[in-house]
Amino acid sequence: MQRVFICGFHQETASFNPIPSTWEDYTRRCAGVGQELIDHVREGGAARESAYGAILGGMLDVAESRGYEVLAGMDIGAYSGGAVQQSVVDRFLKENLAMLREAMPVKAVVVGLHGATQSDASNDVCGDILTAIRETVGEDVVIAASCDLHANVTERMMRAADYICGYQTYPHLDFYRVGSRAARLALDKVEGKGPKMAWVTLPQMAPAHGYTTEKGGLKKLMDRAHAMVDAGEIVDFSIFQVQPWLDVDKSGSTILVAACDEAKAISVAADLAAEEFSLREELQGPKLWTIDEVVQATIDNKEDKPVVLVDSSDSPGAGSPGDSAEVLKYLLPYRDTLRAAVTVVDVAAVEKAYALGVGGRADFVLGGTVAPSLSAPVEVKDCVVKSLHNGEFVLEGPASRGAKSNMGPAAVLQAGQLMILVNHAGGNCKDPQFYRSVGIEPTLCRLVDVKACTSFRAAYEPISAMICNTITPGAAGVELRALPFKNIPAPFYPFQETTEDMIPTPVCLR
Repeated sequence: MQRVFICGFHQETASFNPIPSTWEDYTRRCAGVGQELIDHVREGGAARESAYGAILGGMLDVAESRGYEVLAGMDIGAYSGGAVQQSVVDRFLKENLAMLREAMPVKAVVVGLHGATQSDASNDVCGDILTAIRETVGEDVVIAASCDLHANVTERMMRAADYICGYQTYPHLDFYRVGSRAARLALDKVEGKGPKMAWVTLPQMAPAHGYTTEKGGLKKLMDRAHAMVDAGEIVDFSIFQVQPWLDVDKSGSTILVAACDEAKAISVAADLAAEEFSLREELQGPKLWTIDEVVQATIDNKEDKPVVLVDSSDSPGAGSPGDSAEVLKYLLPYRDTLRAAVTVVDVAAVEKAYALGVGGRADFVLGGTVAPSLSAPVEVKDCVVKSLHNGEFVLEGPASRGAKSNMGPAAVLQAGQLMILVNHAGGNCKDPQFYRSVGIEPTLCRLVDVKACTSFRAAYEPISAMICNTITPGAAGVELRALPFKNIPAPFYPFQETTEDMIPTPVCLR
């Protein structure tokens, strides 16, 4: 029986987060290696279309349905954060490549990646991983990779891999499908019917709060490409919006098109790239609010629904540490009149709350504990410890609905009408269950602080009076031109104006 090898390495790097991602961060999300990983994926990884762990499930299902034996290496990942320690990458490569060599001969290697991963020694970790795999298996083995919609697809990645597939939804709901697509393209080529893949990168980026695949120009572009797949004009496509907090010298938003005919792949990629270029201003997003303006809008709000203050600059999902208390500072003058839910990652505050116990009262200094260079602490007087929690909760969805999450040990502090959720990790704060699991009901608040970019919208839009993208401090800042980029290429939109003649001609590299 012919063999396929699957593995994965996931992390979205925010270059402006000074806290490195370590081996411990990665192993928290490790579901096993080798056969143990395959058993885990087979049991539940492919069961939910929107579950993060379903990427390898899609790969496994496609390969097994076509009669291949599937062997696995490692599938590890860390939450978005600062640059990965190079020792983590080196260890992954050493151990994973050893398992790959043991599995050979294989017909294909299918890899789950994020695509925007930086280490303290490399600006292109995913390119390094794919190149190392190519050097291990040689030129005759097919390599395909799945990536996040926010991948930074580099020439090094494209020269190593035969195919790269990206999520086609934002909020991300197609984890299983992206794994399936990558495996399908790889096995088509193994069986002698694989398409050609054209590649082109545009010199532009946009803040993650600025677009969604559910409406607007990006949706129209995605819909147009889907229609071409449905009509049989092309086989596959990916439209990447590069992660905007990655400060590297090779960057951009990439269009990939797979078609049976190379000329067709190049032609369609050029056409989609031109339309993507025309959207560059729209993708910068709607009006940005100041915190003061959002507070006033909350006071003026007459609907029986909350105002959502989008604190995406401090989004843990975008790589920020989640420890900013800036929003809380602006709410303190209204602590007795404005019911609001806010969250801050603050381990010391959680420990203090546990020491006081439920009902205990004290003054707290909150925030600025993880990355003090990004935000300042805020003093909150006379807080009552409302409740204590182990931090485990189940996601409401729709993204990863039913999956387990954990914010670490947590406490709810009450200061007048302000409900302050302090916790160890801040993970999955985009989901309403983040607050509901500790007894804070968002729909009963006048203002809800949500530290996420766009993924929260699917759950929060139906229950909100208005959603305000807000200027706040953090490693994932919403004002791109205000961030301390040092390496980004030029000219590059929105930092400099670009013209259509700056779009490169698409090429097929393999």
